[in-house]
Amino acid sequence: MAFDPVSIVIIVLVLAFTLHGIYRIARSGKRRTILPSTRTNLTEHTSEGAKARRSRGRGSRRDRSLISATTESLGEGSTIGAGVQETEVSSREISVLEKRLEREGAKRGAVQISLMWNNWNDLDLHVITPSGEHIYHDHRKSTCEGELDVDMNFKPTSKTPVENIVWTRTPPAGVYRIGIRHYKIHKRGLFAWAPVLSKIHMKNATDYTVSVSIGESKRFYEGTVEKSNELQFVAKFAIAEPGQSDVIEKPQEAEEPQEAEEPQEAEEFSEAREVDALRRRVGTVHDGVSVTLNWDSSSDLGLSVITPDGSAVSFFDPEESKGGSFDIESFNPNEGRQVVSWSENPPAGDYSIIVQHFETEGEGEDSEFTVSIDNRGDEEEISGTISSDGSQVEAGTFVVS
Repeated sequence: MAFDPVSIVIIVLVLAFTLHGIYRIARSGKRRTILPSTRTNLTEHTSEGAKARRSRGRGSRRDRSLISATTESLGEGSTIGAGVQETEVSSREISVLEKRLEREGAKRGAVQISLMWNNWNDLDLHVITPSGEHIYHDHRKSTCEGELDVDMNFKPTSKTPVENIVWTRTPPAGVYRIGIRHYKIHKRGLFAWAPVLSKIHMKNATDYTVSVSIGESKRFYEGTVEKSNELQFVAKFAIAEPGQSDVIEKPQEAEEPQEAEEPQEAEEFSEAREVDALRRRVGTVHDGVSVTLNWDSSSDLGLSVITPDGSAVSFFDPEESKGGSFDIESFNPNEGRQVVSWSENPPAGDYSIIVQHFETEGEGEDSEFTVSIDNRGDEEEISGTISSDGSQVEAGTFVVS
């Protein structure tokens, strides 16, 4: 005999309430008779435990600053936490994270750490700054402008929660450490009303994903955390000093034989690679080249970049065979801005920047302009003037090695 879905739901509900009733009857034999109060003439006294329960009942979040959390040694001697894996996530998972951050109105910035998980439990995101300051639920904003702007599930409000710590301005240089704490197991729905079933159904271990965005670079870490007063270390990362050079000074010549210098040279080379990798992560160096023309007048100017093989990249020839392109998508004829760029691996050689005047509304006047060059992280700005007679000028040159 087949059952329809409505009948199955009714049967499940009846069984759940029956089990709940049996549980209450079994417990009733252990209850003591409650006599009338003999303290009617005594001064009213409220215990600390009752005050805490009332406070939580009114919806205020419990102060967790007294819970043990060893932050000084968090991540000491390692770059990634035990049981944590750095991973490559799919575009779908990235989209899920971005939608959650957008849903909660999360801020974006130069450095952003985000945590997401998929149940009602209350997980907390923590970051220890280079100065040792602790950003978390009870200290949401640091003196270095780091801020916890999204904090979820202190009450079970979402089964798809997210938390976010962000620096909207350039953060200080140094090492940052990320931690997670599983603060509370929440229960929702039918199981919350049936104590026996809720104990079976409650989920302790929670899988999570942490995203670390530094400039254009993104890294993802995955792990599992269980309810505990301890802070679980996830990972740490470093921010380079502003203007830190890629060049490592050549060591002074030593009197020892050449063979004795080889380990030091290898160490210097390794350090140079680490500095370069760090600067790439914070966006101060990259593999691309871009040239941007800006002007503030009614004149119609045009940007062309002549490549080492003599070809031109411009509005009229927007694509170049070796990766160069004129940014058509952001081009607006009513705005004085044009961009030519190579996203990566531009051809080596000499490049020439040409600015041409096409048309002027009203009386013809000279137009001032600026050209900004970003040559793999080395930035330069050139200012110039062009007349309204349809002429063109070479604004500048640069070399890609």
